[in-house]
Amino acid sequence: MVLENGTDWRPEEPESRGRHADFGSALEAVRKSLAAAGGEGFFDTLKDRWPDLFPGCAARPGRHDGDLLVLYVRSAPALFSMRPKLPAMKRALAALPDAPKKLRLLLEIKT
Repeated sequence: MVLENGTDWRPEEPESRGRHADFGSALEAVRKSLAAAGGEGFFDTLKDRWPDLFPGCAARPGRHDGDLLVLYVRSAPALFSMRPKLPAMKRALAALPDAPKKLRLLLEIKT
């Protein structure tokens, strides 16, 4: 077990400890920092808008990293059937007002 003795483990920014009065204020600070990151609002609302944009689509939005959006499908046949539809999906997503400038889509099998 590693102890916080300054030898085995060095804390990052130890002077910033204790700046939140309670857990709720710490969560609020994290939420504000994530909201300030910019561009995340598009990906957060995309999951809610997905059924309206692509009804009956075999792919669903998954994780995102920067301008990369990973779409999850359930099987290899679904992956191969969705691959030709990616350019049209990319155009539809890029047309949304809050979309990133250079959006990339990737298909991944995830059950």
